[in-house]
Amino acid sequence: MASETLLRVQPGVPLGTEGFPARPTGRIAGSAATVDLAADWDCCTLDGAPIGDLAAWRRVLASDRLADVRGAFAVAWRGPAGELNLARDGLGERPLFYAALPDGCLFASSIAAVLATGRIPRTVCPVGVARYLSYAYMPGRETLVPGILEVLPGEVVSWGEQGLARRWFWRLPPESDACEDPRRLRADLETAMRRRLPPGQPVAATLSGGIDSSLVVALATRLHDAPVTTYSVSFGQEYANELPWSSLVAAHCKTSHHVVELSPQAVLRHLDEAIAMLHEPIGDPLTVPNALLFRTAVEAGLPVVLNGEGGDPCFGGPKNLPMLLAELLGGGDSYGGPQPYARERSFLRAHQKCYDELGQLLSQPVLDHALEREVSPWFTDARYQTLVTQLQAINVAFKGGHHILAKVDALGAPFGALPRSPLFDRDVVETAFAIPSQLKLRGSVEKYLLKQAVADLLPQAIIDRPKSGMLVPVEGWFQGPLLPEAKERLLDGLAPWGLVERPYVEKLLAGKLGGLRPRRGVKIWLLLTLEAWLRTVVRS
Repeated sequence: MASETLLRVQPGVPLGTEGFPARPTGRIAGSAATVDLAADWDCCTLDGAPIGDLAAWRRVLASDRLADVRGAFAVAWRGPAGELNLARDGLGERPLFYAALPDGCLFASSIAAVLATGRIPRTVCPVGVARYLSYAYMPGRETLVPGILEVLPGEVVSWGEQGLARRWFWRLPPESDACEDPRRLRADLETAMRRRLPPGQPVAATLSGGIDSSLVVALATRLHDAPVTTYSVSFGQEYANELPWSSLVAAHCKTSHHVVELSPQAVLRHLDEAIAMLHEPIGDPLTVPNALLFRTAVEAGLPVVLNGEGGDPCFGGPKNLPMLLAELLGGGDSYGGPQPYARERSFLRAHQKCYDELGQLLSQPVLDHALEREVSPWFTDARYQTLVTQLQAINVAFKGGHHILAKVDALGAPFGALPRSPLFDRDVVETAFAIPSQLKLRGSVEKYLLKQAVADLLPQAIIDRPKSGMLVPVEGWFQGPLLPEAKERLLDGLAPWGLVERPYVEKLLAGKLGGLRPRRGVKIWLLLTLEAWLRTVVRS
């Protein structure tokens, strides 16, 4: 039988990363003048054999076989002509940033490390702010700091005598209808899980009770030769939660289950520390809970932490439904009829953040459809014929490499944690692109083939359960305990940057935005995260 323990986080205790073990392969940083070979990697294999040291990486690079490597990596090396080369795994599990300067090129695993060189002005890009406020993360090559760029997943960036050059060593596969059998997907899922299980060592797994985290826990408990400990988050009995579902899965899989309870005061206490860990601002209210879960797992001697990230982007999650409805009812635009960039506008609106209010919110307007033009090529890519697969490609490339995977890497590394995402295994992703659109989203049933592939592993109630999302009570927080702090940070802390209009922020804080669903708490959290990241990373 499963055991269940409640762990309450005390707001007076610092988050603190001192004293935690270093990750087996750590952050990398350097310049074109200093680098020979540096790599940050986890669970990497070539032809099934593990890549365990820098000597193995030298062999991979000498044979030009980056495209055949499976696993998470960021690598920097000097080429035969003396050029600097930077590469990142195809799905973006490891980050890598760079700045090309007249006298060379800097690189590092974080923007903070590039800024620490003193070579890049600590300024902010207004279009980058608009991008962040529309997505809640920073998709694409450009970062919030002008002059600092991100190596894209599957890309090699080279700096030599001829300047900067870029090439792809791997790209997302084209759409096909080759996989209609759930047994093929199940085999890939099991292989992906085995790659990430350390033989004989206990592991942790985050568990929300949704289909994605639940199937990861079920596969881990079935395939692993050591115990699996699961962790869920609660924000107190006064707020809605998913604990009945996660407890059901934990009992079904017979894990040792822990519920980590956070008060609003604990979230506020750890906010700046957690946000400062992020490579780029990510306006996800789960940032603080994620950091605390990693700390808790490592304190328990469980550095490998499995998660269910990837199910929504890869297999037809709920973000598709608003887009498909807009396509049916509005010619691609949910606000009435065909217009320029109609489909792109619907995509940006589907994130339900601040896209429609940028004109009121930003001090410097975004002109020339800048955000729409960035996403437009994905809707005209000849590799993707159906809208569902177009959305799949965008979400894997954007949300995978710039939000989900970036977040767990940034928040786990300071504690020596190894976040592992089996649903973002490259073979699993390639199979997902071979699933026909009607088996990703069948009517209103999301992730249809994925559910068929794991139906024997989980209670039917979990298989049939609609997606609800993690119930972070930001609306309640900013109607009460966190509102005074939000007012101080947003009205005073953001003002010196000259990025947002104070009248809009005052209306937002006062609850005077119009509309049926103003999503006030989500927008306050976006701005709160932005203020904390600018203060702790850019200004410091």
